[in-house]
Amino acid sequence: MNKFAFSAAAVLMLAAALGCNDDDNDVTGSRGSLVSLDVDAPSFAQSGVEFGIQINAANVGFSNIRNGRVAITFETPLAPRSVDASAGTTATISGSSVSWDLQTLDSNTRSNLDIRVIGTLSSGESSRSARVRAELTGQGISAGEAVADDFVTITP
Repeated sequence: MNKFAFSAAAVLMLAAALGCNDDDNDVTGSRGSLVSLDVDAPSFAQSGVEFGIQINAANVGFSNIRNGRVAITFETPLAPRSVDASAGTTATISGSSVSWDLQTLDSNTRSNLDIRVIGTLSSGESSRSARVRAELTGQGISAGEAVADDFVTITP
């Protein structure tokens, strides 16, 4: 299969993925890379009780994504507590954000990050929705090109 056929297939896959219009994932392509970023959070969580959020980054293109990094931010009242990253990747917590270093995301591979999070309502607050936002950057993928969001409602 020639380069044109690969490029055409990548463009068709991108168009099909964008047509799905899920609010918790994003797909972007660049120079033979086709990356899918997904945030999977529960719709509801109880105040003061830890729960899990999963972030998935997949390269379904035919070129590697070098210097891949995912910045994950949590709106109040969410706070990340711990992280567990796929082998070959590292993640660190800093305040209300997590930085996930993918290194190189090879063609046709996927990396996962599990984050334990807690949401705590203020006294007298009945419920509150908060956004989890993930943004992937890397060689050939600029800020804003691969962004995924999901929302959690914290209940008493």
